Amino acid sequence: MQRARVRLALLLVLTAAPPAAEAAMMTAVGYLFTRAMTPQASAIWPYSVFHDLRWVLVYHHGWLGFAAALVGVVVVRGLLCAGYVALAWPQERPRPALRRLVGRSLLFTMAMVVILLPWAALDVVTAEFSLAPIFFGLLVPVVILAAFVLPGGIVRGWWHGLPPLRLIGWTLVNFAALTVGGVLVAATPAFWAALTAGVVGAVNGLLWQRLVRADVRQERMRWRLVPVAPLVAVLAVVGLVVGDRAALRSQTDVLPPSPELSRVRHIVIFIAGHESAFAGDPAPPAGPVLRFSYRGLDADGRARPYSAVDTYQSIPNSARLLGEQVARVHAATGRPVAIVGESEGAMIVRYYLSRGPHPGVDSAVLVSPLVRAGRAYYPPRGANAGWGIGTGWLLRGLFWTAGHDADAPFLRSLLDNAPLYRNQMLCPVPGVRMVAFLPAIDTLVLPPPPGSTQITLVEVAATHGRLIGKPAMSRMLAAFLNGDLTPGPPPRRARAISLAATAWQAPALPVRLNPKWRAQTTADVVLQPIGPRRSRCPS
Repeated sequence: MQRARVRLALLLVLTAAPPAAEAAMMTAVGYLFTRAMTPQASAIWPYSVFHDLRWVLVYHHGWLGFAAALVGVVVVRGLLCAGYVALAWPQERPRPALRRLVGRSLLFTMAMVVILLPWAALDVVTAEFSLAPIFFGLLVPVVILAAFVLPGGIVRGWWHGLPPLRLIGWTLVNFAALTVGGVLVAATPAFWAALTAGVVGAVNGLLWQRLVRADVRQERMRWRLVPVAPLVAVLAVVGLVVGDRAALRSQTDVLPPSPELSRVRHIVIFIAGHESAFAGDPAPPAGPVLRFSYRGLDADGRARPYSAVDTYQSIPNSARLLGEQVARVHAATGRPVAIVGESEGAMIVRYYLSRGPHPGVDSAVLVSPLVRAGRAYYPPRGANAGWGIGTGWLLRGLFWTAGHDADAPFLRSLLDNAPLYRNQMLCPVPGVRMVAFLPAIDTLVLPPPPGSTQITLVEVAATHGRLIGKPAMSRMLAAFLNGDLTPGPPPRRARAISLAATAWQAPALPVRLNPKWRAQTTADVVLQPIGPRRSRCPS
């Protein structure tokens, strides 16, 4: 009995130390909210490997660093988990030799690295392009996969048969504990977060003990001759490809005509989102709403037809075309111009307003903007080094399977101009009235960074890219342009939900580490000072 208590105490110490150390380091540099992922530093498979890979994919610099980091994950995580399994092994059952446990653990960790790399890379996409559907599309399969791979590294033949229901239940409890624990760590003030992380890490130790015992003591259920775990992994990858095609496809709508918009004093230019298309108008538009074309205007001043491929051009080039249209419309009509952009269109609007003069524009509307974009990076295709170089090639493969190009000019311009989008997306522009309409799901999962929101925000019950088509949106747009919009109090975001989502997202790369970003600014909303929040918008 005394020996069992000593082993349990050692297990709790070993599982408490990594989260506590990680939380202390993240607090010291200002990663106050990203601390939500620290409990996963000692979690049960596959969450601990998923935790490690997200750090590796964001923070490796060059191919040698990428290879060394992956080897380090296999060795360090393999040894740690072998120690956890050895200490959690039920005393009444004969335990394999430590050397055998280490071998199993190393091989299984290597397998988990291979299986989880695409999912971790997709999590980096969430950090780069800030799309909630992608986040949910990657998290659900990882949770499902966890129930089928847990016995790996513990017992032989773990990939055969269905896992016991009790084991599946414990894996769900594990996911819930990591999520709630992450919220507690992120919400704990100052350096007390390290203590909280240590306590949550000790809970991981108790879960290791329960789960190892449940796996050692119980036999696999039905389908013992069927390699269920590999089949689940293959189906998950197939689902990843199918999900990528759906999540990366635009859902943008056309701004519908309405009596309210027909009476505004502005000329309204609407910029549709990514992969939108426009067949052209057979006659000059009669109302005040004009369509922006990703191919510019023809000789008569009408928007040219464009296809989805044209939306892949860079944001600076689209902003140049927008500037030409604004100048031409304002000169021809003498009326003030309001620009309304949805999704990619919102990014174009914000870039246009931040670069050079914009005469004639006195109002701007951002619909479904990517408010947390640009948190990660990968260098262009021809580069030989840089932050996230291995991640870039993983994403090129994932995007290729989904029929997309990870180096498309639009995506590249998001990466290259990340400081603008991560720091000032929702900041005011002098001389321009601004409002942002945010989908409710985005404000919960990917809320704006603290201190970076100083324009009016209106939360709408919709998903990303599905706001413009709602009749209520036309009425709110008209009310805003006429000065009659009374949005009420700012959206009350459930902070616990946003922190819970942060626990499963990739960490952000600081602006100061990337020379491409550092040349633009030193401001960084990702790094939060300890104490009262300060505004991050330029004064």
